[in-house]
Amino acid sequence: MYSNAFCKVYNEFGWNYFPEAFAEQLLVWLEQNQVHVNTSLDLACGTGILCEILHEHGIESSGMDFSEGMIEIAKEHNPDIFYEVADMIQYRPDRHFDLVTCTGDALNHIMDLNDVEQIFQNVYGYLNDGGYFIFDILNEKEVPMEEPIDLDFSEEIKAQFIVTHDEEGAVNLKVTVYEQGKLQFEEVIREIVHDEKEVCRLLTKTGFQVLKCSNHLLENKGNYSKTWYVIAKK
Repeated sequence: MYSNAFCKVYNEFGWNYFPEAFAEQLLVWLEQNQVHVNTSLDLACGTGILCEILHEHGIESSGMDFSEGMIEIAKEHNPDIFYEVADMIQYRPDRHFDLVTCTGDALNHIMDLNDVEQIFQNVYGYLNDGGYFIFDILNEKEVPMEEPIDLDFSEEIKAQFIVTHDEEGAVNLKVTVYEQGKLQFEEVIREIVHDEKEVCRLLTKTGFQVLKCSNHLLENKGNYSKTWYVIAKK
C-alpha cells in the first residue's frame, strides 16, 4: 500500500496523466464500439481521477482502493462519487456494474497469480451480463532496466523513475521527486510482471471472453503504450 506521503505527492504534484489519458481513450472506445455504460467501478482507483471523468460523462461511477490516503483525497475531490477502502482480492460489493476498470498496472501489485485469479472471479461475480472488464498490466519487454526516466511536471517540479529487478523477480520502481532542485520525496514501489498469456488464460478459465490483449487500447496508428491493455467481456 502507498504511504500517506506518497498519496500526498501523487495528488499535489499532478500525477494524473495516466488516468486522464486512459479515460480519454476509454470514452472513445466505448463510443466506437457502441457500448453503453450506466454504472462503473474502478478498482485501485487512487485519487479517483478516472471516476471523476466518467462521472462527468453521465456514468454513475464508483471507486475502491486499498490506500486510505488515496480514498481520502478522492472523496475530497468529489464527495458525490461513492468511494470505499477495501482489498480487491476480497472485495465483493453488493451491487453490479456494466464496466469494471483497473488501471495504472495496479494488478502488478498483486504478487501471486492465485490472488489475481481470485480478483477475476470476484469481478465476474459483480459484473452485469454483457459487461466489460478493462485493465492494464506491465509489459515485460517494455519495462526499462536501470535507466532513469525523467519527467517534468512543471518548470519547478521534476520527477525521476528508475526500474530494477530484484533476486525474486519483482520489479522495483524508485520514485524521486524534486522541487526547485531540492529533494522532496522518495519511495520504492514493488510490483511483479505477470505473463499476459497466463493472465488471459485465467480470465478465460473464469468465464470471460477475452476480446483484446494488446499494447494499444484504440486502433489509431501511433497509439501504443508500454503496457498491455486487456478487454474482457462477461
